[in-house]
Amino acid sequence: MRRVTQCAPINAEKYATAWKSNVTEAYAGGPNTTVKYYQFGESKRGCEGVPWNETSKTPTTTFCVTQYQKDNFLDAYNLLANTAYYKNESDLASDFKPIPDFQVPDADVTLIQLFRKARYTGKVDDPLFNASVPDPDFKQYFLPSSDLAVLGCTEQYQFCNIGFDKCTSLTGLYDARHQVDQGDLSLTPRQDAAYKVMWKAAWTMALQWSTTVYGNNLLLARDWQFRTGSSTSSPLPAYQWQLESWNLHNLSLAVFQRRVNEFAAPEDFEIRPGLPSLKMIEIPNDSTLEICSQQKVRSNEHHAVSVLGMVIILVVGSILIFLDWAIEPFWFRRLTTHHGLAKKIDWINTGMLQLHRQTLETRGIGPWNVKDSEFPVLSKRFEKFSPVDARSDSDIPLRNVADEGQGQYAYRSELYNGGTYSAVPTHTPGSDVEQQHVLGDDKVRGNRI
Repeated sequence: MRRVTQCAPINAEKYATAWKSNVTEAYAGGPNTTVKYYQFGESKRGCEGVPWNETSKTPTTTFCVTQYQKDNFLDAYNLLANTAYYKNESDLASDFKPIPDFQVPDADVTLIQLFRKARYTGKVDDPLFNASVPDPDFKQYFLPSSDLAVLGCTEQYQFCNIGFDKCTSLTGLYDARHQVDQGDLSLTPRQDAAYKVMWKAAWTMALQWSTTVYGNNLLLARDWQFRTGSSTSSPLPAYQWQLESWNLHNLSLAVFQRRVNEFAAPEDFEIRPGLPSLKMIEIPNDSTLEICSQQKVRSNEHHAVSVLGMVIILVVGSILIFLDWAIEPFWFRRLTTHHGLAKKIDWINTGMLQLHRQTLETRGIGPWNVKDSEFPVLSKRFEKFSPVDARSDSDIPLRNVADEGQGQYAYRSELYNGGTYSAVPTHTPGSDVEQQHVLGDDKVRGNRI
């Protein structure tokens, strides 16, 4: 399904009448008031601020503003919407019949009125929220430039059958349903069931219901009010009407996604004491009932795990580990030449840890266990070595200078003669040699295979 929403501010004063005086007030039943009518098309609601018989005198009235509203309404923003569905034969869903200026072919039309009592701490240049009139009582504030602002929006829908490469035209919601009902998409019974779920969800996402459900809290502009219920607000950006339009569209998409999910897993809440919402659901008796058990929805509460993928990873990983253990000894003991083996031994002996071992051996620190050629360790554990006195050679008398290679065992305080380092034991093909160094004296034990 495809949904296209387009919105733009309307110059409401172009369709407004002059102020009419001595009109019966309907909100509180008080004394007569004055009223200004906005004529965008005949509306089922008409002007809510005056009795219906007064509204009938101006049949194309859609909205109105009364002096009572201007004097007594406290909320910064008051919203009201009227929707006209394209090609809605029953005409029950539509709220008004738009005049020719607002009859858009192939689209549903929604007009959202915005009555403001807000005062801003700075000028607002946005065409929908424009405020440039200084407050006569408080010069630091600015009041709305018009009595009523109107945002006009069109909504279009398109349904497609990808299998047959067929789509309805981009049109109003009811016109799209008419095209599907006459067989333009050639839907199978299961596809038709899925379409019915989607169409019902699309009906709930219409802008007509956004203002009905959310009311005055629908606007993002309320975030700039000083506090809840306050009519004072920070100035709005010049593109605020665009932000509101994007929010309306995104909110509609969120409602659509939620409604599709709720078809298979509806919420259970109490409508009134003893009446849960699930008892009010009509269970379908056609193919749409099958969708309830086949519908899949992505959720953060559930995670999909591929058992086959996990098994493949474990099996392949285990095979690679086994091959690493089995092939390495065979390769170096059976297939490596003497020249290649010598290069390997030379590479091991020049490793950082081996060079470190050789340096310590020349200073008399040992013995070392070199069974693991990559990680030589001291044979005796938990030995502590005191630091060698850090003095330069010029500070040491010549008679006290030991020959090169002489060192001192730090933990024995004994001179160590013949401090030569030994290389890592050489492994030749067909032999396994273990070498251990004790104070520079090599003890070699070899077992021939």
